[in-house]
Amino acid sequence: MLIKSFTIESNILKDNPLKDPSVRKLYSIEVGDVTQAPIVIYLSGFFSSSITLLNYDPLSESINEKLERLHKEGKVKNLIFILPDLFTKLGGNQYINSSAVGMYEDFIIKELIPYLFDVYGKRDVILMGKSSGGYGSIVLAMKYPEVISGLIDHSGDSYFEYVYLPYFPHAIRHIRREGSLNKWLEKYWSKENKKDKDDLNTLNIIAMAAFYSPEGTEIVLPFDLDTGEIIEDVWKKWLEKDPVRLVEKYADNLKKLRLIYLDVGNKDEFRINFGMRILHKKMLRYNVKHEFEEYEGGHFNTSYRYDISISLISKVFNGDNS
Repeated sequence: MLIKSFTIESNILKDNPLKDPSVRKLYSIEVGDVTQAPIVIYLSGFFSSSITLLNYDPLSESINEKLERLHKEGKVKNLIFILPDLFTKLGGNQYINSSAVGMYEDFIIKELIPYLFDVYGKRDVILMGKSSGGYGSIVLAMKYPEVISGLIDHSGDSYFEYVYLPYFPHAIRHIRREGSLNKWLEKYWSKENKKDKDDLNTLNIIAMAAFYSPEGTEIVLPFDLDTGEIIEDVWKKWLEKDPVRLVEKYADNLKKLRLIYLDVGNKDEFRINFGMRILHKKMLRYNVKHEFEEYEGGHFNTSYRYDISISLISKVFNGDNS
């Protein structure tokens, strides 16, 4: 197994509204014979970066330790596992284009993947992610089956009514306290402790507005800060980007993928298990071949589930379809 580090200079991300770096770091983990191995691009959840999977954790495996063990156990043959750092000043990424954040969808499809093809040669690409990364994986795979061959969606944001709506009153209260969205953001980034739960819940809603309902570089919230009333036209923009609403539109594209794997904990703290059930049912309705599992557990500390998904990737894309 070999770990390599790269930097990619993006033209697409230059002059992005948040002034986030346009030069991005990524790591590759090469497992087995990578001559024709599939490329797996891992997209992290919010408030994180993919490269944190390399960190030492005494209570869990780093991703390189996991891949090495799976290879020794014969569950993973040949694989190129890519960890790109796509963190933004809003706390993370949904991996779609946003005029208020940056064109990250275009970056992944038009720059990152071609860059990896330049390094390794053209081959199958699988998007894999957890939470926001799961969201990015399924949405990009829906749109670009000519580039993406498979997707792994672990607890990806879906059915926005349950995932986000419960946090709207909380965000309203905290943003109003500072007087405006921009003042709240300014105060948040001045704090020494940036991991306060109340702050993260508020930042998450602001960030989702930046990805789902931007107007130019402005972040447009889906509610009235004064009364709390939901602004239907803005909320509709969010729902249009909900995976459960996209299945019908992209069902034919999903059928082109060689692998679709979805899973979620039955006690997910963000109620994503309901959205994933809806996704599963809609895929069945449109005859989209996929695997779905709802397991005993919640949203956090579920990287042990990657044993299943990574092994499945190796099985499908290393020629063993038995």
